[in-house]
Amino acid sequence: MKLSEFMRMNDLSPDALAALLGDVSASGVRKWANEERIPRKDQIERIVEITDGQVMPNDFFSIPERFVTREVAA
Repeated sequence: MKLSEFMRMNDLSPDALAALLGDVSASGVRKWANEERIPRKDQIERIVEITDGQVMPNDFFSIPERFVTREVAA
């Protein structure tokens, strides 16, 4: 799930999420939610923790669907 979707579903403002994370500004959270920037590894780990795994590291990267659903040959 995208960060913006999680925030919308849980009625979290950028200010509120920034406060939960503790090491980023509301402006930084807005940039992540708008897919203008990607959080650092430690921030992504904290986001996964705060969202109880609903937002995962891959959710910050645009991966073409054909690569996501590709089956591995036996």
